[in-house]
Amino acid sequence: MTDLLFSCLLKDSPMCPITVNGVEHQVPARLSVAAALLYLGNLAIRKHPVSSEARAPFCYMGVCFECLVIIDGQHKQRACLREVMPHMCIETAMVGVNP
Repeated sequence: MTDLLFSCLLKDSPMCPITVNGVEHQVPARLSVAAALLYLGNLAIRKHPVSSEARAPFCYMGVCFECLVIIDGQHKQRACLREVMPHMCIETAMVGVNP
């Protein structure tokens, strides 16, 4: 059963082209957007609206809303619930910020 869960991380997994904050990347197909961002090294993907503290996905199942991003122009998308698609454009709130 777990072989299917992690098959997208295998060495021979097909790659999917996505754009994150204006930069093109290749990530394994079938990852969630949150997992793809983590795969690319993006540990924090948004800032807290009050404290501006760097925030990262927490639950990875759509409950906590810490993974909100802009996907293909649609605001407030939960990155953990969306699968990467070829040529998907993802914008995080961490552009130009080094958490």
